[in-house]
Amino acid sequence: MRAESRVALAVHESPDGDAVGAAAGMLDLFGQLGAAALLYIDAGVELPLAAELLPPGVVAEGPPPATATLYALDCGSAARLAVTLGERRGPTVNIDHHHDNTRFGDLNLVDGDASSTSELVCEIAAALGLRFSARAATALYAGISFDTGHFQHASTSAATFECCARLVADGADPNHVYRLLYETRSLAALRLWARAIGRARPAAAGRALLTWLTTDDFAQTGAADDETDGIVDALRSVSGVEVAALARPHGDGLVKVSLRSEGFDVSALAALKGGGGHRQAAGLTTAGTVEGVTEWLSTELDERLSTASC
Repeated sequence: MRAESRVALAVHESPDGDAVGAAAGMLDLFGQLGAAALLYIDAGVELPLAAELLPPGVVAEGPPPATATLYALDCGSAARLAVTLGERRGPTVNIDHHHDNTRFGDLNLVDGDASSTSELVCEIAAALGLRFSARAATALYAGISFDTGHFQHASTSAATFECCARLVADGADPNHVYRLLYETRSLAALRLWARAIGRARPAAAGRALLTWLTTDDFAQTGAADDETDGIVDALRSVSGVEVAALARPHGDGLVKVSLRSEGFDVSALAALKGGGGHRQAAGLTTAGTVEGVTEWLSTELDERLSTASC
């Protein structure tokens, strides 16, 4: 990193808080090191909370320069990047915390035990002897909070809290981040949540809880796709539920599925349809209808949970 002069950053498709937080942190570090750095995305890709977490002028649409080093953040495979790479001649550095990462980089920093990629960026800063700006610290704290379910997931460790303590010292405000992530929900989102929760149905003798949303649900409530965040976690919180799933439309003929669990490896289930993620939080995108994909999930979970010990 110290030797770089021009770099390109990339994150996974359908970026989340951890991807944006990690990108903000790396942009801040490269700025301190004197390297020109931009985050590259395809046209139409939405970066959640970008206005609050990213400084202006750091996002570019289109393929990254072919010769620039590409730093891929929070992405399990090159195929899932949120940017079309085009011809590449420069090296790729892969920084991620997904245990099923394909190690697609020329250099791979992959730690499946880390809470988030934002936490790994904190470790990189410590190794460089650098601290973050208040804005970058806020983005990284938000990334960690998002990917740990606000410090509830099993991946949360003492190292996670030590990282957060440094970020607070650098200017992150935990109260502000909490409100930014969890207390800005719209009325439209609540109405969408009501539809999803209202049609939730059990599977695997109650050990799983599944639901779905349709294009009409979004049109009639006025809610956006990113306002589904939290629905699947709410399902997982039901007593006795070990796996929760939410299926929703994702463009023409595609369905996106979010999976959460307590103990059961949902990343293995997601991998059946080309997805991936963490053992307790994973996702996939596949062709089909939301009803059809929900039926497939129900069948798979009936079979897999009936033979699982957890």
